[in-house]
Amino acid sequence: MLFHFTLPHPVLPHEGPEAAARVERRAMAMWPRLDHRALRRCHGDTARIAVHVSRRTKMTRKAIEMLIAD
Repeated sequence: MLFHFTLPHPVLPHEGPEAAARVERRAMAMWPRLDHRALRRCHGDTARIAVHVSRRTKMTRKAIEMLIAD
């Protein structure tokens, strides 16, 4: 059984949709078969994207976060 936990996305005053799009584009460049809709639901949060990506790779979540962070 697959459980889907929704985490509240962080609201950072210095980051907007442009920053979220940069992080999503970076993740899509490294892992092109990712679901772009799932990445969009992450709202640019590197921790949430790392959870999504870690299901498809052996890399640790921390390593993924460091790769896609601004």
